[in-house]
Amino acid sequence: MVQFFNNVPRNVIILSVVVTAILGIFHLIPLLILVWIVALAYIIIYQYRTPKNNGGNFVCLDCATIHQQDNCPKCGSKLKKFYSRTNSYGV
Repeated sequence: MVQFFNNVPRNVIILSVVVTAILGIFHLIPLLILVWIVALAYIIIYQYRTPKNNGGNFVCLDCATIHQQDNCPKCGSKLKKFYSRTNSYGV
């Protein structure tokens, strides 16, 4: 459940949609556009400022969670496979 709340880009998008709906009711189009510009800028800055891990990542074969621990933090399984960006399911 902690992993659900730690997804900052998704949370920013959800907040932007809610604010868009509220501003859309009152026909405040310039503010609506400004909300999306700020949201996208925040997501881009957040992505560039997050630390990049150089260690190996693993993908859990039971729940498909990407992690670096020995046991999966989501389901506790020890079944894992090495994860790479070019081939997301293999070595």
